[in-house]
Amino acid sequence: MVVLRSLFAILLLFCTLDGKAQISFNHIFGGTGYDRGEGIAQLPDSSYILTGASSSFESAPSQAFLLKLNKYGFHVWSKEYGGAEFEEGRRVLFVPNYGYYIVGASSSNGTGGFDGYVVFTDLSGNQQWEKWYDKGGWERFHDAILMLDTSIVMFGETNANPEETEDQYAVRIDKDGTILWEQQLGGVGVDYFNKGLKMTDTTFAVVGTAYLADSLKSKASIAYYHIDGSLIWDTLAGRNGEYILNDVQFVSNRLMCVGERLETGKTDKDDYQIFLTADGDFISDGDSYSQYDNRYVGFVNYTAPPGDKYFLVTQGNNPLYDFVGGEDCYINRFAAAFYWDGYGLPYSSLGQDQINQIIQTNDGYAVTVGFHTDPGFSTGGSSLFVVKLGNDNAFPSNGSPVIYSILSVENLENNPDLSFYPNPVSNLLYIDSKSTFDRMEVSDLSGKQIFSTDHPVSSIETASWNSGTYLLRFSVNGNWYVRKVVKM
Repeated sequence: MVVLRSLFAILLLFCTLDGKAQISFNHIFGGTGYDRGEGIAQLPDSSYILTGASSSFESAPSQAFLLKLNKYGFHVWSKEYGGAEFEEGRRVLFVPNYGYYIVGASSSNGTGGFDGYVVFTDLSGNQQWEKWYDKGGWERFHDAILMLDTSIVMFGETNANPEETEDQYAVRIDKDGTILWEQQLGGVGVDYFNKGLKMTDTTFAVVGTAYLADSLKSKASIAYYHIDGSLIWDTLAGRNGEYILNDVQFVSNRLMCVGERLETGKTDKDDYQIFLTADGDFISDGDSYSQYDNRYVGFVNYTAPPGDKYFLVTQGNNPLYDFVGGEDCYINRFAAAFYWDGYGLPYSSLGQDQINQIIQTNDGYAVTVGFHTDPGFSTGGSSLFVVKLGNDNAFPSNGSPVIYSILSVENLENNPDLSFYPNPVSNLLYIDSKSTFDRMEVSDLSGKQIFSTDHPVSSIETASWNSGTYLLRFSVNGNWYVRKVVKM
């Protein structure tokens, strides 16, 4: 039996914080194929837009997609993009009153390899254009940032060089996808960009790894650029071994970077962090030693009370705590000085459990997106998850999350063939259905299922429910409908 000691078993209704309702949820979405969550953005109304790669939409090996969720993490709509081969969305960018950009990679361009890939859609997810960015080798975009002028700077890699090793690759495009400038940087070793960060309206930082010929190793790479592509400063870091930076934030006038180190002579990775000034001056760095793989993949500073703390994402495979068959992931809370302060939970199950992005949310906390390959949580080869974190002093309890279809569109309008009363309800909710439903479910706003049936019912006992808002979901001829129920 899979044991859930799990951050991703977040099944909270609300956490109460300063008298305000705090939304937290854990939702899993899957289909008949492989579904991976890669990137997420939150919209002004607190809803979400996700991207990733999926083979559940059609027979192609993989399609990029958009998945729109409401603020409670429930499916609003989903749409797929791409050709007959492989597409993935790594990041999604929201432009107010304009639309969404999906940035990733594609092999459907007919050049025999991967190219950088961008899709622009309107706010309903309807594709307006798609473009490929090819330097003559294999190109992939790992991250992208939106600048004030609505241009996009994309970061990744290309192997378009005689050695066919990865080079750092950056491209700036306008809102129509036209290249404003592009840069390829590297040598005989491994170089690539992982993560960018907008610093001002006209500058950005970018981190990754870059080959240092003197050491014959790739080192942590941090660079600061003007929007016109000119370099302001750059630096390499790391002493003994190979270093990669996976994320960067600017907090308290410090560039804070996290990643991983592979020490010379070892076969497993260790956590690594480095802090610099905005001018690139060294402040401090550090790494941890473990006999098993352990690496920092992302973090976010959150501003909700008590404030000035961090949610830090780690991937690892320590067999003393984790399940075999892949990495497991953890979210821990770190204090202002970037030391663990005792809060955090892992997710351990069969297969790979991986978080691919964490961002700060409108309420000052955070949301993560990723995937896992546990057959207990996957209807195909893998399923994506999205987890909204709330009050850090009320870390989530265990439970059994529901798997939702990545394909289905839930109609949020009232269905005239079903009514229920009274609402608000006290002890007994009566159901009056004029049509035969395929399935009925009741869940709280975190996604925790508290009732389900595949058979007609005339009433549901509600006396044991906690006070609050619940969602009654029912399927008629394959179409899902949602109604809100208030428990007094």
